[in-house]
Amino acid sequence: MRLFGITIACAVLAGAVWAQTMVEDTDGDGVYSMDEMRAAYPDVSDDVLVQIDVNEDGAIDDDELAAAIAVGVLDS
Repeated sequence: MRLFGITIACAVLAGAVWAQTMVEDTDGDGVYSMDEMRAAYPDVSDDVLVQIDVNEDGAIDDDELAAAIAVGVLDS
């Protein structure tokens, strides 16, 4: 069980690093706006972006983006 947790943690961290290269934070606020996400993932629907925004703050942070990539909601 511990190995599984470590594996998931590594996947999330790797996803966060990859996510930073896929999506550009053009306004430098530390999160990705829906417009920034649409620019990086033009084929992803608004409904999917809303689902990725787990904390419902209207933006995607690195953890939310990494989780979406890790579970296959977004392509890496």
